[in-house]
Amino acid sequence: MLIGLGHDLQALEELQPLEGLWEPGAFFTEAEAARFEWSPSPVESLAAGFSSKEALFKALPPIEGWYWTDAELHHDERHAPHFRFHGVLREFMERQGWYAKLSISHSGGFVSTVVIVSTLKGP
Repeated sequence: MLIGLGHDLQALEELQPLEGLWEPGAFFTEAEAARFEWSPSPVESLAAGFSSKEALFKALPPIEGWYWTDAELHHDERHAPHFRFHGVLREFMERQGWYAKLSISHSGGFVSTVVIVSTLKGP
C-alpha cells in the first residue's frame, strides 16, 4: 500500500555557498559528510543527499521528534541509493511497517529525487 510520495528538485548552485550543510550532525551524519567530501563530485553528492532528505520529508506524514540525521543516505553494491534509519524515525518506520524507496537523478546542474513510502519491502 502506498503511504506517501515525495519529489525534490535541487539546483547545485544554490547549495555551493551554504557551507553549514557540510557540518556533520546538522543535516548529515559524519559518514555521509565524509562520503560527500571524498566523492568525485562533492557538491553533486551533497545535493543528492539534501534533495533525498527533502523528498523523504515530503513523503512522510508529520512525525514528532526526528532529525535530518535520522535518515542516512547509503548506496548498495550496484550504487542504488537507499536510506538507513536511526532514532525516532527508525522506531516510527518499524512500528508502522513502512519502507522507503529512493531514486536519484543528476542532469544539467540539478538533482532530482523521488521517494516512495509504502508497506512493500521488496524492490
